[in-house]
Amino acid sequence: MWDAPAGFAPECRSCGLAFTDYEPRGRGLYFVLLPLTALLIAGALKLDDAVRPPLWLMLGVIVVAVPGVIMGALRLVKAALLIARLRAAGVLS
Repeated sequence: MWDAPAGFAPECRSCGLAFTDYEPRGRGLYFVLLPLTALLIAGALKLDDAVRPPLWLMLGVIVVAVPGVIMGALRLVKAALLIARLRAAGVLS
């Protein structure tokens, strides 16, 4: 189903269904990214306030956590939107 960290494969490997026709793209995903980014910034500030880690450790946590959380959220939302679009088109029951 996935070809890239947050991108669908062109088609299903088992049934051949073309995902590219139904793949969610564009500005609609900003409604996921903007609040998530605000939460990540607030979490980083809270962590810095509570623990006071050294800068190198804080950067290491941020560099690992932020892309992982964003890609995970994008995968979850894009999969849910794909399923909704496939059901609306009558491809899935």
